[in-house]
Amino acid sequence: MTAMPRYRTDPSPRALATRLRALCTARVPVVCPVYAGLSAPVHASALHARITHAVASAFVTGASASVPRFEPPPSAQLRLLTAASWGRLDGAGPDMTTFPVDLASELWWRVHERALGSLRPAERRVAGDLLLRLGYPQHAAAVIGLSVIDPRKQVLSPDLALEQLAVLRCHLPASAVEAMALRGARSGLPPETRRDLALFVVFRNAARGADSTSMRAAAALATKASSELPQQGFSGRLHRARLHRAIAAVPFVRRDIAETHRLLGRALESLTSITPATEMERLAWADEAYALYAFLVRTHLTVGLSQRAAGYAAELAELSPGDDRTWALQGDALAACGQLEAALDAYGRGIALGGWGAARAAHLRAFVLERLGRVAEAAEDYVLSQRIDPTSSVVVGRVERPVPGAECAVG
Repeated sequence: MTAMPRYRTDPSPRALATRLRALCTARVPVVCPVYAGLSAPVHASALHARITHAVASAFVTGASASVPRFEPPPSAQLRLLTAASWGRLDGAGPDMTTFPVDLASELWWRVHERALGSLRPAERRVAGDLLLRLGYPQHAAAVIGLSVIDPRKQVLSPDLALEQLAVLRCHLPASAVEAMALRGARSGLPPETRRDLALFVVFRNAARGADSTSMRAAAALATKASSELPQQGFSGRLHRARLHRAIAAVPFVRRDIAETHRLLGRALESLTSITPATEMERLAWADEAYALYAFLVRTHLTVGLSQRAAGYAAELAELSPGDDRTWALQGDALAACGQLEAALDAYGRGIALGGWGAARAAHLRAFVLERLGRVAEAAEDYVLSQRIDPTSSVVVGRVERPVPGAECAVG
């Protein structure tokens, strides 16, 4: 069994600027054209990119009411990172109006024009989420009417609470935003809003691996709010799957793997009982399935059940072969099984997708190449990884020296 290292990178704004400059000359262009211009998805587009394009299309055609809330994409900077990988820093500006005309699709301008108009509540929610996905938090704040960035004065809206929190996360410490969400989960807001606010707190703590009082309180509040909502139908069962996936994080951070897998089994049972009827429902189902299978891969790798982890990783490849996270997890699972040549192929597929994600894939492939004794090839991949992202503490530690303050784990 080969234990893979965690790929870490510096999350600071200064490091982002360094990363964008590096991407401009790294010669690893992102294959997917969605985030930098809203062109139609291609075969190599990730599930989250296909969702972003579908949400944009629904928004401009007046179908916002049919759009559910999806998982956020893996980074709020995908437009910037994509444009930089194409050598187009002019596409990384803060104003949607000044986006390069030659990169923008017709859908891009229709979204821009529609977002400037008068919007109904459902449209404001969808527009806020879409603008955040495209990396325009200031535009998103304007659309949802968020004019004051102050947790002491902010009143969470029943319809726009999650979008408000997403914007506030761009300006305030995570602790302040999570405290606001927890207060909202304990308030007199509608049960659906209280559930979503509580789950926000659970997922943020889970991402840090933190076993905290607030995480446990939020899990209990999410369970209580969910009990007040319908449990049947597509939406009810999908939310039940999401609830169980969320609360499974509580025993997981305590390393109670038996309880973790019991709850994840219930999530999987709820998910497999659903039959989506529309394209938007199919995307929502796949979105939840991807998050659930990714969690299952990680939990099984944690306890050394690498064969089962590899099976769940194969499900990820079916759901989203255009996502570099898919191939990182599949490579990790295969490496843990001792299938090092297959792991090299998985990481290679992540590199082929281009962009920032290729840095992690190149580093992980280099690590496996070292284990196989192919030192010269490993050195080439380590250099490639650093060329794409010189802010990584792992890669710089091998090639030169560690970068102080590189604390944010990617993925």
